[in-house]
Amino acid sequence: MKNWKAIVGALLVFLLGVMAGTLGTVGMIRHRWMQRCPRVVADIVVRRLSWKLRLDHAQRGQLRTIVDNGWQEMKAVQAQVRPQTEGVLSNSEVKVRAILRPDQQEKFDKLIAERKAKQAQLKDD
Repeated sequence: MKNWKAIVGALLVFLLGVMAGTLGTVGMIRHRWMQRCPRVVADIVVRRLSWKLRLDHAQRGQLRTIVDNGWQEMKAVQAQVRPQTEGVLSNSEVKVRAILRPDQQEKFDKLIAERKAKQAQLKDD
C-alpha cells in the first residue's frame, strides 16, 4: 500500500515538472516571437480591440495608424535609451570585475561574452 502512494506522489511531481516546463517554454517562445514579429503583434492588437470594441472599418483604419505610430515611437525611444543602458552595464561590469578574484574574473568574462553573443544573435534574427 505504501509503494503505491510513493509511485503516485513521484508521478504527480513529474507531471507538475512537465507542466511547469511546458508553460515556461511556451511563455519564452511567445515573448521572443512577439519581439521579432512586430507587425504580427500590431495585427493582433488591432484585431482584438476591433472585436472587443466592435469598431467599424474607419475606426479600424485609425486604430491601425495609432498602433503603427506607437510602435515607431517605442522603437525610437528604445534606440535613444540603448546607448545609455549599455553604458550603465559597462560601468557595472567594471565595478563587479574589480571585486572578483582572478579565477572569478575569467568566469565573469565568459558570462559577459555569452550575454553579448546572445544579444548579437537576437539583433541578427
